[in-house]
Amino acid sequence: MSPLGEHLLTQSAVRERNYGYRYEKEGATVSATVTGEGERSRMALEWAFGSGVQAYTAVGRAGRRWIEHRISFYAAPARVSLTPGHAGRAILSAEDALGIGQEPSEIARCFGCHATRVRPTPDGVDLAALEPGVQCERCHGPGSEHVEASGGSDPARARKTILNAGRLPASAIVMICGECHRTPKAGQISPAPELEDPLSVRFQPVGLMASRCFQTSGKLSCLTCHDPHGNARKEEAYYTGKCLGCHDGPRAVLRACRRTQRENCLPCHMRRTTPAPHLSFVDHRIRIYSE
Repeated sequence: MSPLGEHLLTQSAVRERNYGYRYEKEGATVSATVTGEGERSRMALEWAFGSGVQAYTAVGRAGRRWIEHRISFYAAPARVSLTPGHAGRAILSAEDALGIGQEPSEIARCFGCHATRVRPTPDGVDLAALEPGVQCERCHGPGSEHVEASGGSDPARARKTILNAGRLPASAIVMICGECHRTPKAGQISPAPELEDPLSVRFQPVGLMASRCFQTSGKLSCLTCHDPHGNARKEEAYYTGKCLGCHDGPRAVLRACRRTQRENCLPCHMRRTTPAPHLSFVDHRIRIYSE
């Protein structure tokens, strides 16, 4: 059972509007039953999405429909609350209260970014070969040919049989990371995406691509600051060092700037924000704040 299932089973009185939620263990999964307005609806919560750093969200099926559950577990307050994107949605039945139905293309995208070896189908996804979590082949592509070529005498062929994003231009690296972390739609890069949609700060490439540092440097990418094979680092000094890698020359010195003392750059240029209850993200649109 996933950590999400364990958290949900401890909830004894979850209510949202006129509907109550009850969670029960069924074998290795957890079921959600919604009652209210004289109705009752139920589904098995088959999958848990999220690492748990911010939250966990459940996905299940009611018949042949994939549904993103309306209730998520949030790590910071250690409590359940509405899933992002569900607030303000009209609830007309117990089935509506279970969550939002997902189109085949959208559910394929969800699984494709949270798991490996997922194959889209006209009805949703083929999960027969699924590996939970982001494994090597999710980002680098099928590895069998690479392994075979690596055992031979042609290293050039071995390199061509696997995707190594680190060898690509910065803009291409951001687009590859953005396959899951999201990028703006083609031709729709907003100069201030966080103002048009506060929740866009969840999707770091959206803000980064709107930043002058990204647009003019030609070398800033996700890999400049982050190891794709590990969690984001916590040390402020580490990120300040990355900023000073470009902004430490004579032209960059301003007496009033923390930079002259090599202090933390983030409070002035990449603030942490709370775009929705219980969620906190660093805004990746690098800029000088007006206040």
